[in-house]
Amino acid sequence: MKNFVIIEIGKNKIAFNIEQIHFIVRNNGIVSLPSSPSWLEGIISYRDKIVPVLNNKIKLKMENDNSEKKRILLCTLKDGTLIGINFDRYIGIERIDKTEEYNTKQTIKTDNEVIPVINADNLLKEEEIEFIKKI
Repeated sequence: MKNFVIIEIGKNKIAFNIEQIHFIVRNNGIVSLPSSPSWLEGIISYRDKIVPVLNNKIKLKMENDNSEKKRILLCTLKDGTLIGINFDRYIGIERIDKTEEYNTKQTIKTDNEVIPVINADNLLKEEEIEFIKKI
């Protein structure tokens, strides 16, 4: 059995394996960095650490719906790097016995919908992780 955190970005629901989730924090403002790559929305401060926040439109391939992103999901990558994903609404935790594989993409089925599972480790390329470590 696996546990997944389900969040909503605009009208889209997505899930993350709970093992990759470090914490959920309020979005008190994302600071843009001059000359930063387009995939990086900016940075936040979390417990004396600088955490990069990814651009949802580029990294999650979701259109900008101009909604207020009120929370930031902090994910820990397998190498220990912390990244942020801003989102609108926390839906909850789903306990799933199995996940379905569709064209190598994982999904979970709830009573009335299919929700894609995002692996945080697959959001960044190696050179992007190296860039983040220099911030």
